[in-house]
Amino acid sequence: MAAGTTVAPLDGAAVRRWTRRATAARASTTLGQRLSDAWGGLVSAGVGLAVAGGGLASLRERIALAGAPVTGTVLPAPLTSAALVLLALAGVVVVLARLGPVSATPAAAAWWLPLPADRRGLLRGELVRLTAAVGAGAVLLALPLAFGAVAAPTAASVLGGLGWAVAAAVAAVGGTVLLQTRRRGRGPAAAAGAVAGAAAVAPAVVGTLAAAGGTPVGAPALGTPPAWALAAAALAAAALLVQADRGLGRLDAGRLLAGGVTAGQASGSLLSLDTRQLGRALAGRDRPPRRSRRLTPVRRPWQAVVAADLAVLARGRWQLGQLAVAAAVPVVVARTEGLGALPPLVWAGCLAGWGLAATAAGRAAREAHGVPELDRLFALSAAAVVRSRAVVPVLATGVVCAVSGLLLGVGTGLVGTWALLGLAVAPAWAAASLRGATRPDPDWSGPVVSTPMGVLPAGVGATLVQGVDVGVAGSLPLLAALGTGGPTPLLVAVQAAWSLLLAAAVLVHLGRRRSPGS
Repeated sequence: MAAGTTVAPLDGAAVRRWTRRATAARASTTLGQRLSDAWGGLVSAGVGLAVAGGGLASLRERIALAGAPVTGTVLPAPLTSAALVLLALAGVVVVLARLGPVSATPAAAAWWLPLPADRRGLLRGELVRLTAAVGAGAVLLALPLAFGAVAAPTAASVLGGLGWAVAAAVAAVGGTVLLQTRRRGRGPAAAAGAVAGAAAVAPAVVGTLAAAGGTPVGAPALGTPPAWALAAAALAAAALLVQADRGLGRLDAGRLLAGGVTAGQASGSLLSLDTRQLGRALAGRDRPPRRSRRLTPVRRPWQAVVAADLAVLARGRWQLGQLAVAAAVPVVVARTEGLGALPPLVWAGCLAGWGLAATAAGRAAREAHGVPELDRLFALSAAAVVRSRAVVPVLATGVVCAVSGLLLGVGTGLVGTWALLGLAVAPAWAAASLRGATRPDPDWSGPVVSTPMGVLPAGVGATLVQGVDVGVAGSLPLLAALGTGGPTPLLVAVQAAWSLLLAAAVLVHLGRRRSPGS
């Protein structure tokens, strides 16, 4: 190097630009192929939006023509919509906090981070991509709602709704990244989980109390928010994003690499439709026990299995909250004006809530399925282990389903019958919990099929619905009760017999399927 030559400091933006150029020079795809893929993605998104918008418009017409609801509908639709928005926003914050949100892949951590370049410039591209992805997802989810929320949507109403969705998405990204730069990345997930639980439980409690008193819940007519409010929200979201960008240089390599590994596992699980692995990637840490406890009633091996499952359920940070939300979701749907008049929608709300309860109750079985050596330590046969694993799901789903049924029956004069009907559905969802937890992993050694998400194993859809199918089939008598005006003792007996029959069949099948590998 000649004397007196000055070397400019290495710039993070220049490193990213050189990497893009090198990647483009060695890429095997052409510009035409990229444009074709982009066009295919836009067409698929457009078709999905059109279908969703048409479905919402049809739903509005069905609500307008619906008859009397089975349960008292006392919650106004705007209140339920606000709770749904809070749930969606809290879910976005939880996912962002679990993924980093700013992270670095193992390759980027090995090649970029050790360079003597400013880390803020290196990570700014990741922040931009994250913001664009979350914003685009918010637009895709909000566009059908903006078209279907009112009978005669206008350009101003649609653009206003999309603007609020994008502002909320950008604020979520900016806030979580800002807390990450200040080493407070674990707090947002817990706070968002508490907000989600309150957004689901509070309307259910308010609706039940109002139904018991026979008075509907009043909601103020807010109308369309003014343009200046949207502008202020957009400025606040942009300010959060700018502050987050300024703190990117404080992120250490270890946290970035850990987030990149988690993001890689989550994206791979999502593309392969492996929801069980996706849940493991996004799961939080269990809280450590404050003190050791002796389980004196445990004397036999099957009792040890039940005690271990109870400990897993009690120590989980999210499972108890999921059970509370699961009990509230059917009540919110049934109590909302318009939705409660459509039995299929109330039934779908019951499926969603009780499916969430089955997922929470089956966590111990999922962990045992991932480490099958633990079950072999007990002096139990495979069928006995399955029966022991069913105790905690039966208890959890029994409480959730019975509470949901009890709350649905408030104000109808059939509180006990509704509670018994909910309790009668519980065995089917407990069996669904075990069936979903122990379903086989996707088999990549067999034939594969080409899908818009990439190459997937043949039959992955049938594997994905294992567990859900039992819950849906076991809840068919409930749909009959909703469609005929309410439960009767005969329908409760039919529901109980059908659920117990399905549960017994599932337990026998799982015990025989596990026996060869025991």
